Amino acid sequence: MSPSPETVGIIGGGASGALAAIHLLRESPVPVRVVVVEPRAALGRGVAYGTADVGHLLNVRAGCMSAFPDEPDHFVQWAHRLSDTDARAFLPRAWYGEYLRSMLGPVDHVRARVADVVRDGSRVAMVLDGGSVVPCDRMVLAPGPPPPRWPVPLGGPGGRWIEDPWAPGALAELGPEEPVLLVGTGLTAVDIALGLGAAGHQRIVATSRHGLLPAAHPDEPFPTLPVVPPTRPTARSLLDWAHATAAEGGDWRPVVDALRPHTDAIWGALSEAERRRLLRHVQRRWEVLRHRMAPSVATRVSTLRQSGQLAVVTGGVRSARISGGGIDVVLADRTVRFGAVVNCSGPPPDIRRSGHPLIRALLARGVVRPGPLGLGLDTDDNGTIPGTDRRLWLVGPLRCGHA
Repeated sequence: MSPSPETVGIIGGGASGALAAIHLLRESPVPVRVVVVEPRAALGRGVAYGTADVGHLLNVRAGCMSAFPDEPDHFVQWAHRLSDTDARAFLPRAWYGEYLRSMLGPVDHVRARVADVVRDGSRVAMVLDGGSVVPCDRMVLAPGPPPPRWPVPLGGPGGRWIEDPWAPGALAELGPEEPVLLVGTGLTAVDIALGLGAAGHQRIVATSRHGLLPAAHPDEPFPTLPVVPPTRPTARSLLDWAHATAAEGGDWRPVVDALRPHTDAIWGALSEAERRRLLRHVQRRWEVLRHRMAPSVATRVSTLRQSGQLAVVTGGVRSARISGGGIDVVLADRTVRFGAVVNCSGPPPDIRRSGHPLIRALLARGVVRPGPLGLGLDTDDNGTIPGTDRRLWLVGPLRCGHA
C-alpha cells in the first residue's frame, strides 16, 4: 500500500511559486500533492512574466534562464518551437511565463488569496480570504516582490496617481497628449516609457535621485572573467578590489557578471555594519550594472531620448499636488504640470513597509520577522522560516536579506 502523499501548499503562483511546484513534483523523495493558491487564472506568470507585450524582453540572456541548473539549454530548446533563437538572445518575458506554465505537472490551483497562516495541530494551514481553510503538511511562501508603494510623501486618490503600473488597465485612460511623470528610472520605468512612447505620448519624464537608467548588455556576452574576491571582505576592501579589477578591462559590467556566483558567500561574510555601509554607498550603482537592458531595448530608449519623447531628470520629486486639471510637481530645478504621475520606484526596500496584506499580518503576529537590515524576511540558510519546525519555507525575492 503506497503512502499517502504529503500536502505542500504554495502561496503565490508567479515565477517563484511555479518553480517551487515544478521542482517539488520532479525531485521530492516522497509523494506530494501540491496546492497553489494564486488569484490569477494563469500560473507561472506573476508580475514579471504576465505582460502580453512581446516588446517587454527578459533582461538576462536565454542561455541563463533554464529552470534546471543541470540542463542549461532547457529554456533555449523550449523556445525553438517559437523562434529560431540561441542562448545569446533576449526573449520576450511572456515566453518565459509560458515556459514555466508548460512544465507544471498536476497541481491543485486554488484561485483565491491567503489571508493568514496558522498552525493546525502538527500541521499548518492556509486561511483563504473567503474563510475556508486548506491544511498542509508543509507550506512555501512565494508571494513575489512586495507591491509598489508611493515614496513618501507622494501619492493620492484618483486616476492621476498610478501606484501600480502593472495593474490591468492602469495606463489605459492616459491620453497621448498628456505629459506623464515616471517616478523611478529602473527597469519598470524603461518598460512603461517604451509602452507610452509606442502609444504616441510625446512628453514622458522619468526622475530619480541619481537619474541613472539601467546599463545595457553588450551585443555579445562578455568573456568569463576569473575573479578572486577578498576572503574577509569589508565594504572598503570590496570597493577597492572591484575598482582595480574594473580598471584592468575598462568596464564594470564583466566584473559584476563575474561576481554573480560569489555574491551569496560575500554577503554572508559581511558584518551587519559593513552590509549597511555597502548598501548606503553602492546599492543604486550596483542595481544599474546588475539589472541591465537588452541591447535592443537600450536602442529604443536612446531613440526616445533623442527624439525628445523621453527626458531623464536627476534629483527626484521635491513635492507634488493636484492643481486644476493636473498635478503640479516640483522637480530639482523647476515646477512642471503633468497629466499623471506613475510610480515606477519598485517595491519598498524595507519589508516593514510592505503593502502585501499577508506579509503584514504575519509580521504583526510574529510568525515571520524582517531579514537583515529589513531586507526581505528572515530565514535560515536553507530558506526555512525560524520557529516553524521546518514547516514554513520562503522562496523568491523576499529572501534578499540572505541571498
